Amino acid sequence: MKFPLAIYQVKGHSMEPTLYSGQRVVISRLGKGRPGNLVIFKKNAQTMVKRIEKIEGDHVMVRGDHPDSTDSRSFGSVRRSQILGKVLF
Repeated sequence: MKFPLAIYQVKGHSMEPTLYSGQRVVISRLGKGRPGNLVIFKKNAQTMVKRIEKIEGDHVMVRGDHPDSTDSRSFGSVRRSQILGKVLF
């Protein structure tokens, strides 16, 4: 059994001004989030943090807070199974 909480270090600028590169966040592995929540997920062998924009069945559209973010607008939706956890703080 995995511990329900984990720490993730933010890499990149896609979530500025909400989160900054190098900042650490605590995530809950219990639950996959809902629109507006920040989540950590795996996409193309990369671990990313983004905000859930919309959920459509098993697919989640995510978006970075920075206007130049690489997100669902460029790489498409994320499957809910790819979400590692929801950012708590």
